[in-house]
Amino acid sequence: MRSLTALTASCLVCATACANIGAPPGGPLRTTPPTLVEVTPDSGAVNVRDRNVVFTFDVVVSDPASGQNRGLENLFLVSPNEGGGRPRVRWRRSRIEVRPRRDFRPNTAYSVTMLPGISDLQGNTLRTGRTVVFSTGPTIPPYWIHGRAFDWMRERIAPNALIEAIRHPDSLPYVGIADSSGQFAVGPLEEGTYTVRALIDANGNRTLDPNESWDSLAVTVRGSSPFLELLAAPRDTFPPRLLTVSTPDTLTLNASFDRPLDPAAPLTPGSFRLVGSDSARLNIAWVRTAAEVASQRARQDSAALRARADSVAQRLPPAPPAPAVPRLPAGGAMLSNLKPSRPAPMKDVVIRLDSLTPMRAGNTYVLTAVNARGLLRQTRTSDRTFNVVLPKRDTTVTPTPARRVPAARPPT
Repeated sequence: MRSLTALTASCLVCATACANIGAPPGGPLRTTPPTLVEVTPDSGAVNVRDRNVVFTFDVVVSDPASGQNRGLENLFLVSPNEGGGRPRVRWRRSRIEVRPRRDFRPNTAYSVTMLPGISDLQGNTLRTGRTVVFSTGPTIPPYWIHGRAFDWMRERIAPNALIEAIRHPDSLPYVGIADSSGQFAVGPLEEGTYTVRALIDANGNRTLDPNESWDSLAVTVRGSSPFLELLAAPRDTFPPRLLTVSTPDTLTLNASFDRPLDPAAPLTPGSFRLVGSDSARLNIAWVRTAAEVASQRARQDSAALRARADSVAQRLPPAPPAPAVPRLPAGGAMLSNLKPSRPAPMKDVVIRLDSLTPMRAGNTYVLTAVNARGLLRQTRTSDRTFNVVLPKRDTTVTPTPARRVPAARPPT
């Protein structure tokens, strides 16, 4: 009986204590991303003997083994990247240790970059990166290769493009990543000759795969840091081939190739040959890219609209002055306005015939593209046989509703 009474009193004490439990320890959930508090070695350090570069945060960052933020090695770059591939990355709760696939080379300057994307256990993600530059020798070279990468086919910047600078003659690769404006900086570098390549790495494996866009340039670093423009586009060893031909009318042909044409190769009437089934050759008046034709048509339409607006404005009273609009400060241009210095390569061309030698509907013709040149300057002559099939016109006549005539009223 005494044991039962003691047990009952113990349960009452426990219930009272449980009823007084406050908020769980740790406070509210964190909503801010991790803060990078320290990087070792320091940027600018020389004669470094550390085996790892250590990034230390103020909180525990996500562990790739837990299913969050898999592949921390994708968020770090080590340059130069001897041996290729991704760096070796080790997770240590609030610290991340980074080292190259092979150990650091002696008497070599390195840049180790942490890309945006580190997150904590609550999923708060750090949107900024950090680069530390140091040397395992006594000096750090002063030169870098700067530039901007473009997606040439779409005529826009290429953020996150992978940049490689291969040093000659030892083929040591230095790497970097383009930022949100397409700009990049690879280094630090010694004086010498480099082959610089920009790659739009669609699958993120840091390797050039078929159909991925890229561009490369040879540059000599001597006395200053050069600035390059890299125009990434699909490039392969096969020259372009004539793919399709269509005829919107008897004087116009729309031709399409399977690969982009070299914009530096001029398009002239001699670039194509059109022959009928009777072996008679038709005269070509001009050849232009589809983009040029569309641009010219847009300019003509714009001019016609302006002329019409001016004509209407002359018949209307003057409008009240518009309120002043504050102007953007200098340098506030949108990134979307950045365009490559050269027009994008095209696959589609428009061929216009001489009005004296039109095609005939229903007849068969052979169009030959003579020495069409691709982006790697290989050429090919190809042809395509087609029938002239004109677009059908809408012959449906919409009846005009009869105007109702009111019936005559009878005389009163």
